[in-house]
Amino acid sequence: MQMIREFLAVILSKCKKVYGFLTHEDELFVYASSLSFYTIFAFIPLLLIVIFVLLLLPNFQEAYKEAENLILSSVLPAHSEMIADFLNPLLQNTSSIGMLGFVYVIFTSILFFRNYEYITSKMFNSSTRSFLNSLSTYWMLVSFCPIVLGVSFYFVFRYKAFLDSNLPVLDAITPILFAWLIFLVLFRISANKTLRLKALALSSFITSLGWNLAKWAFVYYISYNQSYRDIYGSIAFVLFSMLWIYVSWFVILLGMRLCEGFERKIQKLQLEVDNVR
Repeated sequence: MQMIREFLAVILSKCKKVYGFLTHEDELFVYASSLSFYTIFAFIPLLLIVIFVLLLLPNFQEAYKEAENLILSSVLPAHSEMIADFLNPLLQNTSSIGMLGFVYVIFTSILFFRNYEYITSKMFNSSTRSFLNSLSTYWMLVSFCPIVLGVSFYFVFRYKAFLDSNLPVLDAITPILFAWLIFLVLFRISANKTLRLKALALSSFITSLGWNLAKWAFVYYISYNQSYRDIYGSIAFVLFSMLWIYVSWFVILLGMRLCEGFERKIQKLQLEVDNVR
């Protein structure tokens, strides 16, 4: 009986240690809330930049509507059509935002990325970048991701009929592969230090699975639980979109901590191998 208690105590201690590491001593919940707050203000400016870069790609205008639906269903899965109807007039009026609107776009984007830079430095236990270095790095991220998405959308929409008829399983795993690629690039750029490819690939893949599973569970809950409409009415889609933003950031930050854990483990194993030699 004493041995069982000692064994359970060891297991509980290990679980607490892992939990403390993954959540950064419970600070991860606060960081996810902070990023969610800044995302609400910066979402439309960032979406504007992403769509602007996408529209610069050749032949992308033909697949714009499908790409818009895919982006919104991924970023805001609950009531994506309603949100698209709300955002489209705003995006169509961006050509006349003027100097004040342009300053707002720059200001909210800088606030978001500075907050993001501070939080990711905590997740990866790395030093923060300088302002200019941070600005150039995240501008590259904002420019690179739409290009990757645009190329991916181009091939998917061009060969969609062929894939659906010959490789139906690929249609199911495509969202996971897209998210895997985006998270891998995001983790690599966000960490202001060198990370091994094994740690990056494994953690980003687990994050992709977790994020897609969370999205499926979220959409399932929204679809089958209609009582929230009686409580919140027409603003329900706004509240649940905010909730999904928080869940997404929580999963992403958890994936970053997982990447840091894998990196430490691989580094420790490498040191042990070097010592044996």
